[in-house]
Amino acid sequence: MGTAKLDGNVSIAGMGFPVHISVEDEGGIGQQVTVPMAYAGTVKSGGGTTDGVIEGVALTTTITAADNVDVYWVDAAGDPQIVYGGDVSDVTDDEITCGGVTAFSGNLPANGYAVIIAARKVVTTAFLGTAVSAVAAYCSVGRGHIAFIDTAVAELTVDIADGEGWFWIEGLGYANPITGDDIDEIWVSTADTIADRTFYVGVQYDSVS
Repeated sequence: MGTAKLDGNVSIAGMGFPVHISVEDEGGIGQQVTVPMAYAGTVKSGGGTTDGVIEGVALTTTITAADNVDVYWVDAAGDPQIVYGGDVSDVTDDEITCGGVTAFSGNLPANGYAVIIAARKVVTTAFLGTAVSAVAAYCSVGRGHIAFIDTAVAELTVDIADGEGWFWIEGLGYANPITGDDIDEIWVSTADTIADRTFYVGVQYDSVS
């Protein structure tokens, strides 16, 4: 029997409010995944569409034509944005052609826009979303992105801010975000351009009923 706990403090108007939630279940999955570093670049073509070419990528990139990639950027209002899951069809010199076969989840920013391109890491797993009592994710450094996949379909995606984690635990007062989904893969990436980083993913679930 495993236990997932949420212990913290909410501060409002100078007052502190303790938060304590604890749930128990029989099954648990814990993953520490090394995620390859990302690379800065610029949208050369395909801006405003779900496929394009990213140029100005370091010649030392480890991204290959076997990868699927996520593209991160910050928009003119200062808000973080991401499109995820595009395939890579070609890496030539400092250019990466992506999204032509498996399109991105949304449109790339305009041509000439500065972006970060990151190869995603696929984690094979198996659990029923309905049975989940707690789930959490955290990227050691930099922005991160996680997608919970049911037969190649992203049922839940989360953009995780630098230095922050994401979680859901039974008892928070809102519904399980992956109820009804048979999760068989988890996709993760990082926007950090300095080094490979570690992505932590934990799932607690009812493995008996």
